[in-house]
Amino acid sequence: MPRPAGIARVGAVLLGTLGSATAAEPPTGCTRGGSDARAYLDCLNARQKASEETLARAEAGVEQAIAARQDLPPPQRNRWRALFEESQSRFVLWRNFECQSIAPFEGSEAERSVGGRLGGIGVLEQRMVCLIIHNEHRASDLADRYAPPGGWKQAPPVAGEASANPSAAQGQPTAPVSPTVNSVAPDPASRSSATSGSAMPGGTMRIIEMSP
Repeated sequence: MPRPAGIARVGAVLLGTLGSATAAEPPTGCTRGGSDARAYLDCLNARQKASEETLARAEAGVEQAIAARQDLPPPQRNRWRALFEESQSRFVLWRNFECQSIAPFEGSEAERSVGGRLGGIGVLEQRMVCLIIHNEHRASDLADRYAPPGGWKQAPPVAGEASANPSAAQGQPTAPVSPTVNSVAPDPASRSSATSGSAMPGGTMRIIEMSP
């Protein structure tokens, strides 16, 4: 399991990707150019959903890799799995707070209203771009650490859809919206849940949805 190399590689990519808040185009495959803001948000929405599925499959692959370690007694495998689930839940809590509360300030497209609140399409863009980047890098990191040489032979299934997976149900993308949205404070209850035990809830991304 080349963990140190994987972490170093992902860290370098994160620094290179997130370090420039003024990049012309976010590294999502979606093009901001043109006047069709709805099409751009739809593209980010689809990419975010795909990144959630990629992360959920990586988590399923980790579960399979742990179960395959027959050299370890069952109690150790069970503890390993429980600790991984807790680690993943903590990642989700951190990711949601980062993308909900911090990412909107890092872009240049957010509109500032009276009182300094951020709104507009720029807020939605920054939040979804943040979720996409962190989901994909987390999935890549897990693959580096747990996938067998040559990678998983096939994509591990997503067990029980999103409800059975802590991160698949989090950071739900917004539907196409009108380009006006108020910022929302992160849910403090989701942060306090981080100490409630090994089976930790993942928290909820609270991105406002508004009718077109």
